[in-house]
Amino acid sequence: MVVDVESSMPEEFALLRECFASVRDFRKDRGKVHPLVGVLCLTVLALMGGARSLSDISRYGKLHPEILGPLKLRRSPSVPTLSRLLCGVSVNEVRAALVQFARQLNERRGQKDGLLVAAADGKTLKGAWENGKQLHMLHLFAHNAALALDQVAVGHTAGEIKGAKDWIEQMGEQFPGLQILTADARLADRDLCQAIVDEQKDYVIRLKKTSQACMPMPS
Repeated sequence: MVVDVESSMPEEFALLRECFASVRDFRKDRGKVHPLVGVLCLTVLALMGGARSLSDISRYGKLHPEILGPLKLRRSPSVPTLSRLLCGVSVNEVRAALVQFARQLNERRGQKDGLLVAAADGKTLKGAWENGKQLHMLHLFAHNAALALDQVAVGHTAGEIKGAKDWIEQMGEQFPGLQILTADARLADRDLCQAIVDEQKDYVIRLKKTSQACMPMPS
């Protein structure tokens, strides 16, 4: 898949570049060849196009030189360059930039104060390892906005409940229109549901026979 950054999604991509500008560049000014924002945007485009490795990302830029100009890249970064840059940036800063992008894009679509239903779902990433273990992520997707709000590493399936609880408590201000969280039975936890209610939100969670029968309800 080739994404035309100049015509097919100019506003969205301009917003993404603007949000990535908040990520701190850890390099010294002298000797910089590739702007960090351009590398981050190229990475996003390559991942959207199916890239699964640093080699794929570098190859994507070489196969589609028409995207390099808008990204202010003179050439596609090499694998060592990608490795050094992506390992050097702050994960929290990149995540914050993407959350900011999701929030502002949601507002531009007129959903700022509208009903926002988000689904929480845990997924184990293929080919992604950390300290010898596959990465497990909690993914949050807004149904009516058709927008991924956030992704957070939770370590393993047992960490999904804590990850969802932390997210609810942190994201209430980021997405004031968020009203309902949906999830499968893995997140049928009383403390999590209480945290949702405490934030004046509602939830729709699938229950199994082994799930706790008495769940907190909004007043």
